[in-house]
Parts: sequence; C-alpha cells; structure tokens
Amino acid sequence: MTLWLRTSLILIACCLLLSISVPSQAQETAKPEPSQEVLAVINGQPLTQLHYNQFIEQYSPQVRARAQSDKGRFMRELVLQELLAQEGKRQQIDQDPAVQIRLRMQMNNTLARAVVQKSVETDSGITDEKLKAHYEANKNDYQEGETVTASHILVKTEPEAKALLEELKGGKDFAELAKEKSTGPSGPQGGSLGSFGRGRMVPAFEKAAFSLKAGEVSEPVKTRFGWHVIKVTEHTEGKQQDFEQAKETIRKSLVSEYIQSMIRGLQDKAVIEIKNPAYQYDQSQ
Repeated sequence: MTLWLRTSLILIACCLLLSISVPSQAQETAKPEPSQEVLAVINGQPLTQLHYNQFIEQYSPQVRARAQSDKGRFMRELVLQELLAQEGKRQQIDQDPAVQIRLRMQMNNTLARAVVQKSVETDSGITDEKLKAHYEANKNDYQEGETVTASHILVKTEPEAKALLEELKGGKDFAELAKEKSTGPSGPQGGSLGSFGRGRMVPAFEKAAFSLKAGEVSEPVKTRFGWHVIKVTEHTEGKQQDFEQAKETIRKSLVSEYIQSMIRGLQDKAVIEIKNPAYQYDQSQ
C-alpha cells in the first residue's frame, strides 16, 4: 500500500459501519448475556464467549467461519494462549519494560479503534438523509468507471509547491522536476501514480485530480503528507451512478472526513512535545 492510499487506521475506520449491528432485545433476566457465558475455566480464570469471539476476530472471514463449525480446535488455541500468559505472569515477564511497552501499544491500538467506532456510531450524525443530500449536491463526483492517469510532485511547504508551478510555467518538464524535487516514493518514476479510480486517494488529492482535464496541472494541494502539485495526463469519464450505487462510497467518504476532523480536534486540544528534533512533524496536518 502506498502513502497515497488510505492508511490502515482510516481503512479500518471507514469500514466500521459495515460491521455495526443493531443491539438485540434483552434476554430473560434469569439467563446471562451470551457474551458472558463462561466456556472454560483455566486455573481459576474464566474464558467467556466474548473472549472466544475476540480471539477469532484476528483471523480472516474464511477462518472465522471455520471457527464456528470447529469450536474445539480454536478453543484449544485460546486455552494454550491463556496458559502461556499465566506462566508469563508467574515469571513476572509482564514486568519487563519491553513487554510493558508492547502491552501498552496493543492496548492503545484497541482503545483507538474502539473510540473511533463509538464516535462514528453515536456522534457523527451520518444518516441516510445526509448521504442523500450529499449525493444530490455532488452528483458529478459519482461516475462509475471514471479514472484519471496522474503524476504528482510532493514537497513539504506551500512556498515550495508554488515555486514548482513557476518552474513548470517556465517550461520545466514535470517528470524531470518530480525526479529532482519530489519527496514522495513516486519521485524516481517522475511522480507517476498510474491510473486510479475514485476512493483510492485521500479526499483532497482525489478532488483535485478528478477536477482536472488531461494535460492540466493543479494549484498546490495540501494533504496530511505535505503539498502536492498534480498533473493529469488522461481523464476517462464514467457513467452516472444512482444514489444506491454511490451510497456506500459516500458513507465511507463522510466517515473518513468525520474521523479526520475528530483527530484534528484532539490534536488541537492536546499538549504535544516532540523532544527529539529528528522526530518532529507538522502538527497542523
């Protein structure tokens, strides 16, 4: 996956709504919730249905399907994992600084996913009505089979990007300039990104690229990666999608925008101090 594709976190977040289910009716009070059913007890530690469900979530959909028909096999793996973890605690390996860092990173990853899902579900306000309104206001953005062939030059600042435009206006070859100045991985290839459809690039980059005709060069475009100057060499129009065809694409796009806005809000309120200059980054992105 290139930098210009969505990052894993955003990919996961954009797909969260696909897995959200409507809560079922409460079970009889005399019966425990299915997720709390104790499936096994290992040295006094219970393993519940929720433990089992979370354990098989790490696998592919095909393997998860097998876990429903061959529960004993996967329960054995879960039990062995529990036994090894208990032994690790007995040996106080969980007190090792490197292990504690790994545990913290795993916990942070789980919490990050959970807070994104909760926020998308409860706070984003993304309803079918909002999706429909977005579609009606942006119909031209939803063309089935529409593609562009594009190249770009990535630099760190807006002044650098504007300077690139001046060089291009002066007759400088785009590919040669990309090889000389681009900080992106496509630089050595003259900035070539090949052909791509909608939904492959980050929103600001996509919007700029698909607004260009063949041969046109964009004004500087800002994304979280830096500043881009984009050149489209081919733009193939598609056919208009109806709302139902475009609905899922719109939803993922709005979810992505919401999450990025949420993250910017957290960054704006946070006190972030980068102590080592080598790890400094633009906190406005």
